[in-house]
Amino acid sequence: MDRPTRTHAPAGRDDCWSEDATLALTTAWGDRYLHLNRGILRQKDWKEVADAVNSHQNGGAKPFKTDVQCKNRIDTLKKKYKLEKSKPGPSTWPFYRRLHSIICSTPSNTAGATKPNPPILALTAKSPDPNTNPLGGSTDSSIRRDDGGDEAAVFSGGAACRELARAISKFGEMYERIENSKRKQMMELEKQRMEFEKELALQRLNMFMDVQVELGKKMKRPKYSHSSGAAIVQNFNFNLNLFMGFI
Repeated sequence: MDRPTRTHAPAGRDDCWSEDATLALTTAWGDRYLHLNRGILRQKDWKEVADAVNSHQNGGAKPFKTDVQCKNRIDTLKKKYKLEKSKPGPSTWPFYRRLHSIICSTPSNTAGATKPNPPILALTAKSPDPNTNPLGGSTDSSIRRDDGGDEAAVFSGGAACRELARAISKFGEMYERIENSKRKQMMELEKQRMEFEKELALQRLNMFMDVQVELGKKMKRPKYSHSSGAAIVQNFNFNLNLFMGFI
């Protein structure tokens, strides 16, 4: 059967839309808009909307609407809705409630919207008894798997914390051993230094005593004179200073 020729209205104008045609448009567009979860309609969707509007207009007695005209009309209705919504007080625009139910209401309160089935976990997770299945008959393996995954994640996090604590403890023990070794080395070096100074002081004392004994022997000789004694003392002081400077 031949379809009637469609009459195209000028682009960008929607003043030829009647209230009945606008209502049919909002119904056809709203069903597809909510079915797509308020997504963007494709060209194929807009053609289906136009076909639904044209089939509603008394079997084609009125001018046919194209997919572009339907899209432009919806854009105009959206702008009108936003304008009415911004005004104080209730709106008297006849399509305000219709647009509000499609654009702003939740999918559960909108006619024609597809209500997604809630996941089993959302229904059974609140049960006080983990072995009780409120749906009746079906097993609760999905919840047990989820719980097991959560427990595994908790256990994995606890194991990581324990490993970190052990690593920190080992590092502390190693650092303490190194510091103790350094302290022992310093104490050993200090002990060796003190022993060396003690031995050096003893050597100085022995040398001083030997010089004193030798000086006494020389001064007791018969040929000792004052000048020779002074020379011996001067020589002794020179040698002593030389020894002290060398040490």
